Amino acid sequence: MISVIVPAYNAEKTLGASLESLLNQTYKDLNIIIVDDASSDKTREIGAQYASQFSNIHIYSKANEGISAARNFGLSKVETEYFGFLDSDDIAEPTMFEKLYQSAKENDSDLVVCGFWWQYPNRSLEKIEGPYQSGKEMLNSCVATLWNKLYRTDFIKKLPLKFPFGYRYEDAYFLYCLTPYKPKLSFVLEPFVHYMQREGSITHLNNEKVKDMIHVFNAILEFYQQNGFYDAYKVDLEYLFTRFFLGNSFLRALQIEDKKLRNEVSDLSYNFLNEVFPQWRRNELLKKGGLKNLYFRSINGFTLPFYKVVLRIYANHKQSQLYK
Repeated sequence: MISVIVPAYNAEKTLGASLESLLNQTYKDLNIIIVDDASSDKTREIGAQYASQFSNIHIYSKANEGISAARNFGLSKVETEYFGFLDSDDIAEPTMFEKLYQSAKENDSDLVVCGFWWQYPNRSLEKIEGPYQSGKEMLNSCVATLWNKLYRTDFIKKLPLKFPFGYRYEDAYFLYCLTPYKPKLSFVLEPFVHYMQREGSITHLNNEKVKDMIHVFNAILEFYQQNGFYDAYKVDLEYLFTRFFLGNSFLRALQIEDKKLRNEVSDLSYNFLNEVFPQWRRNELLKKGGLKNLYFRSINGFTLPFYKVVLRIYANHKQSQLYK
């Protein structure tokens, strides 16, 4: 009844533990789809060994095209009623899919959401997502992570929605472009996924790949415009872009070690926001209270250099504390 897509690239050190966490699920009717993205280590051999031992595990190898293409390929192999994702370095708690499936059936859900842990070497931080309403509230509240969610297959496959080829932040594109189709939501307010945080992993390599966020968010904007959602969601999109390009993207850019590249990427984030939403400071959602909104409104051409220094110190200090 459920497929779990596991994209894998050079994951020989972690794939086995991820697969074991799926084999140990209390929900036993799982179809596990491993997509090997032309790994150069023993990822394929490990996956093939599991596939030879367990009839519900299938492995496919493809040309190296990145995680977006691997997810699209995996989705093309799904024939079950529901599907989910688990990255090849993360761990699922044993009751995860049983509880998500139960919620899906009880609520006739198109999308079931649960919590997760940011799992650092010596500590974990719990994140509970939701509850929120479908539509605009989802756009403002959704955590852009694919693997803490269960999807109804026929609902997703009827949409003009694929992961964007060649870029990171594919999860943000998929979920934010799914939002205006207003999936029927339900929530299991428990954490089930250990989102493993390893120094040096692709998620935390703060280099020029942070620029991918600009390409992906530009694609999100084009999706809303081309599919007739832009006018209804303009205020919410403007607020979303403000939060990302003065928050998430900005902080990641400021952790780039090379000073010239750091300034280039952080300026790209700020300039992109001003280009696509030149009146963002007048956004009605931004005028609501809260320290973050106050911070966003205070950024301009004069304060930007100050924030670059302060936020770099803050971000680096926070990372050093988490990895102690």
